[in-house]
Amino acid sequence: MIPRGSSFRVAGTILLLSASLMVSVASATTTQVVNTLNLSLPGPFNPCTVLDPNATATTSAILDLVRPSAFQTTPGDNLVGEGGAIASAELTSLNPETIVYTIAPNQHWSNGEVFDATTLINWWNLERQRASVQSDGYRDIGSLIAGNSELTLTATFAKPYAEWNLLFRDVEATQVPLGCTWADFNARPSLGPYSVTSASSHKFVLVSNPNWTLNPARFARVVITDSNAAPSNPIGDYVSYSLNVSRQALEAVSSRGNILSHIGTSSSLLELTFGPHRLLTKRSDVREGLSLILNRQEIIDNIFGSVTFSPSPAQSALYSQGQDAYPGGSGNGPSAQSTTTTITSTNQTNALVDCRACAIALFHKLKFHFVSSHWYTSTGQRLALRVIVGPSGLDHEVATQIEDQWAKDGIAAYVTYASSDAAASLAAADNSVDVAIFTRPTSTTAAYTARSFAGPAYLDSYPSGVRNNAFNALYAKGIDIFNPVTAEATWLNLDQDIIYDFWVRPLFTAPSLVEWSNTVSSVYGGISVSGLVDEVPSWTEIPVNSQG
Repeated sequence: MIPRGSSFRVAGTILLLSASLMVSVASATTTQVVNTLNLSLPGPFNPCTVLDPNATATTSAILDLVRPSAFQTTPGDNLVGEGGAIASAELTSLNPETIVYTIAPNQHWSNGEVFDATTLINWWNLERQRASVQSDGYRDIGSLIAGNSELTLTATFAKPYAEWNLLFRDVEATQVPLGCTWADFNARPSLGPYSVTSASSHKFVLVSNPNWTLNPARFARVVITDSNAAPSNPIGDYVSYSLNVSRQALEAVSSRGNILSHIGTSSSLLELTFGPHRLLTKRSDVREGLSLILNRQEIIDNIFGSVTFSPSPAQSALYSQGQDAYPGGSGNGPSAQSTTTTITSTNQTNALVDCRACAIALFHKLKFHFVSSHWYTSTGQRLALRVIVGPSGLDHEVATQIEDQWAKDGIAAYVTYASSDAAASLAAADNSVDVAIFTRPTSTTAAYTARSFAGPAYLDSYPSGVRNNAFNALYAKGIDIFNPVTAEATWLNLDQDIIYDFWVRPLFTAPSLVEWSNTVSSVYGGISVSGLVDEVPSWTEIPVNSQG
């Protein structure tokens, strides 16, 4: 058995017979907490199932509390065994890749239906047909065979899929509506530490499942809203996870004596991506010039301030700052310090470093002309870009900063706004715009983000429109490697290829702010919203006489 939060490594074709990931079942005799927990998360929420292309990160995180999963996410963005309805998942062979799932006995959905191996088989048959990047692994399973007792299930893969622990998360019951309407959502039964009593775009109310034996001392009621900012004087037990981190928010944290907080990174990566077949941006040297001319540190300083916590200019297009394999520093934050120095020499270009002089030299090499404070192409057309921007406030702030910097350097930008970050990405991919500026979610594995550049262009993969043999080969290699250290080398090679081709200009990882009242124990700041929400069942109320 692997301890919580650890990882495993496999070399060659050695069988990993001891890779069962389980969480011990806690005693059901512990006194149940009766108080309500008020939890604020980024919204708005939607009623999609986890594998629907329109599912949001927050909704998927909430589903972790009300649906069975084989693995869940720690605050450090690692996957660990849940140990609930799916008691364990064990990798027993690499050739062929074989996983044995064990179902806990006597598991029932809230509507009384039995949860067993057949439930997982039905889920597999349905989900492997979905047009979703998160269905990838399901498509690689060749067979699922239930044991005689329906309490074991053996998955044999037709081809290797190293990220197998991403599968069977937030499983839905058999023959339930899987659409994205609230009526569909309310018709789906629950199975987990909590069940849903009401749900809307801005509020979920959950109540504790008395039949769930893990963490029985959890809060009996959880009210989840998308209010963003923590109240100055929260009433009762309160926890907030926000990506709306501003100088004002950071200044307010220190003035609240009854609020504890953690400022850190997130799994949200701000980026600028180019239309691959537009007249201007199909050229790598034009993309390079438009990227290098931006001063990303100045953008960060203008939005967050240069003294308080802030991220650093991004060094990766696949990893968020703070993830284990991130190739850069951890930012201007409470721990390690890292900054980027602007290059002033044009002798050598480093694609990871901002360089205005390099960009101007490139424009001259392209026979562009700078006349009356504007750049013109070799054919006499003004250097003007159609830009689409994602929906969040941070997306808009970043776009304004970029537009201002380009304008000062004679580059025009005509901006429109997308209804979602995925829609902004798609607009660049299908060449409706020259540039898209949006927030990309990253995951516990680089394979999720890398699918933007290899394989089918599913909406939830944030398609880039860029596909080539080199990217496809690196993706295929990476997804087959079970040793995470070796796999990271492959993903980082792909990462650097994407950056040095200037298909994407990664800007920075959005900072996150976790705040909680001093009446709640065991809260840890996490990289992702799912890493925070998955810890909710372990949170408890601190007795009044212990709060001093």
